[in-house]
Amino acid sequence: MKLHSINWLVSSAISTFKRFSPVILFAIGSCWFYRLYIHLPYEEKGNHHYYINLVLSCYLGMLLLMVVTIYSERNKFTPAKKVIGSFLAILLIAAYYYSLPDHFTMTSMTRFVLFFLGLHFLVAFVPFIRVGEINGFWQYNKILFLRILTAGLYSGVLYIGLSLALLAIEKLFGANIEWKTYADLGIFIFGIFNTWFFLAGFPADFGDLELKTEYPKGLKIFTQYILFSLITVYLVILYLYMFKIIFTAQWPYGWVSYLVLVFSIVGILSLLLIHPIRNEQNNKWILAFNRFFYFAICPLIVLLFLAIQRRIRDYGITELRYFVLILAIWLAFIAVYFLVSKKKNIKIIPVTLCLLAFLSSFGPWGAFAVSINSQTRHLIKILEKNKLVKDHKIVRLNDTISIADAKEITSTVEYLINTEGYPSLQPYFSQNLDSLLKRDKSNDFSYSYAQTNKVLGLMNIAYTNQYEAEYNQRSYFNYHRNNDKAVISLTGFDYFINDYSAYTNKEHNSSSTYMLDKKDLLVSCGGDPFSLRIQSPNGLTLAFNLDSLAKSFKSKASNQFGSISTDSIMIQSQNEELSVKIIFRELNGEYVKDKVNINHLAADILVRFKKP
Repeated sequence: MKLHSINWLVSSAISTFKRFSPVILFAIGSCWFYRLYIHLPYEEKGNHHYYINLVLSCYLGMLLLMVVTIYSERNKFTPAKKVIGSFLAILLIAAYYYSLPDHFTMTSMTRFVLFFLGLHFLVAFVPFIRVGEINGFWQYNKILFLRILTAGLYSGVLYIGLSLALLAIEKLFGANIEWKTYADLGIFIFGIFNTWFFLAGFPADFGDLELKTEYPKGLKIFTQYILFSLITVYLVILYLYMFKIIFTAQWPYGWVSYLVLVFSIVGILSLLLIHPIRNEQNNKWILAFNRFFYFAICPLIVLLFLAIQRRIRDYGITELRYFVLILAIWLAFIAVYFLVSKKKNIKIIPVTLCLLAFLSSFGPWGAFAVSINSQTRHLIKILEKNKLVKDHKIVRLNDTISIADAKEITSTVEYLINTEGYPSLQPYFSQNLDSLLKRDKSNDFSYSYAQTNKVLGLMNIAYTNQYEAEYNQRSYFNYHRNNDKAVISLTGFDYFINDYSAYTNKEHNSSSTYMLDKKDLLVSCGGDPFSLRIQSPNGLTLAFNLDSLAKSFKSKASNQFGSISTDSIMIQSQNEELSVKIIFRELNGEYVKDKVNINHLAADILVRFKKP
């Protein structure tokens, strides 16, 4: 019996692969490229972002090929048509891959999420695009829903069990098992096994599903006693809050938007789960509850519109606010449809969500174009208020600015850089931003902060976070060597460390070790006062106070965002073992009253070891 069971598993796995071979191959590809990426050294990840692009492309390719396979089976395509459909899907995914940037951006990730959601919604209805077959559509999605839960349970138990086995081997036998082994195991189980297992139970006879009438008793209990209870709790809370708004005449807070959306989604999901049994004799209350629910969410949708309208009016549209607004419009449409329509076709839910996901991902009506245009207008409006725009170009601040406006300018500039990159700001600057904001691929996730700092520096505005106090005024500085191609004499020194760079602050020390003639030289920075320290192999340290240096640059540069001659931006010192000269390429940070915060430095370092 056990041997028969193994044979059955192998046979089932083979037949599943034959049916969904392109899907499984793309799932394997996505997992393989992700494994290669996590095995890279941290400092090289930024230079190999194409691995992440391949992971995202393969995952979307898996979903798109699943759609092609399902649609081909339902419409009984010939093998030639199936191959053509798969080939076109692969071409589409290749075009998507080549459209991706070579570094992380919020825009590319958000667009991936929209494609991810759109393709999942497409899988949910693609075999039942034709009119009718509502029961078949429901039975199909019930199978998918239960299969997802089963595959997740099996995969989770398998991963926990094997991880504990690896941990036991490590502890009992002293084996050195790295975290990457656990990561590889997770990638295999959740990426390949989970996908293969899920596909093994994928419906095949789509036409026969319309005739099925089974309804899981556990699903009815879960919906009736768990989901409906949650709906009741949410409904009471939201209506109490709505009455509070009416009696206190206060505008709704922004976060209520998410609560209304969650309530509505849970409610719609509950009604979908019990849809097949709504007409049974003992379940007539379901029809009444269905109508009551859509009536009940109408005032809440108005509340949702009020909340998001206020945020948009005050701060403009961002992608998140765009999606909240689009979902509010969608909810209003769904509520009216199910209240007015006699057919009440539940397929309209995934179909409309699929269309929204794809349509909002591109074009002048899409989330990105609308958000960028709105935030750019919002930024220019605040800058014009503070007289920072002249002849349609942004100029430097020559006066004081309120902390509220400084916060709003900072957050808007940072948003534009994070989503679209600094080129979106180039039309408003006479300076060439490309020469100023060179991207460091090894710091894709943190470099946007440095870029924001530099753009604000062009306006003579300090980086101001949302928690900045009114009294804590700051002044940004960014000094750099005025001739980066200047010839530097190496006379009297044995070693040249080219372009040492560190992003740091007083709470976090940065350190690097260099091997010079079989001797370890430790270069570190941080502390209070902020210092650059050079430590010899025997532990003797030369410390350069950069707080004092930054203060001295005020008198040497034409402004706090200016250049300094090579001679003036050079410091040197020595002790019994070392002689060191430091020629700074860049030093940026903030003056806070009489203190200095240094965020980034770049320098060339010359070193000589003194002979005993």
